Amino acid sequence: MKKIAIYGAGGLGRETALLIQQINMHSNKWELLGFFDDGLKKGEKVNNWTVIGGMDEVAKVDSPLDLVVAIADSQARMRVVEKIYNRIIEFPTLVHPTCLRGDGNNTFGNGCILSAGVILTTGISLGKFTIVNLQTTIGHDVKMGAFVTVMPGCSISGNVQIGPGSMIGTGARILQNLRLGSLCKVGAGAVVTSSFTDGKIIVGIPAHEK
Repeated sequence: MKKIAIYGAGGLGRETALLIQQINMHSNKWELLGFFDDGLKKGEKVNNWTVIGGMDEVAKVDSPLDLVVAIADSQARMRVVEKIYNRIIEFPTLVHPTCLRGDGNNTFGNGCILSAGVILTTGISLGKFTIVNLQTTIGHDVKMGAFVTVMPGCSISGNVQIGPGSMIGTGARILQNLRLGSLCKVGAGAVVTSSFTDGKIIVGIPAHEK
């Protein structure tokens, strides 16, 4: 079994611990050591898992360790990853057993999380440290940059491009052939029917710039 830990002991971190347990029910792959989290005391318990420490302890890791950065906010996740210089640490991509990951034409960067019930088809590319949350569907030829977060229950149609660091809110719908720039935020339940450039906050039905 490979040793694995989670950076971030909040809601997504606890869900990721459950995801790892559910992977192990199908294939006994991981030994989960616990959480790294700078906001909690070393030795504290979270869902019966131990807080190993914070970023200082990450830097001191001296034996092979896989680390999952389970922070939902795209930019906060990016800042955490930028602080990790320990070359012995690797960043696996976690795929829930119920995720339909599509065919061999799909590619996933390091550090991605694909949650339960996610459905992907073909020609899809997910950049590193992208999170696709529960019950989301992604159509053909979708391209996402690094550090994108897709919240639960979204539907992203074919040939959509989403720039790095963008966040797609719960239940949002993005129609086919559209482009979203980097660091965009799509509100929960929005229906995106046109393209938007970098840094836009997009809300409503049909979606418009806030």
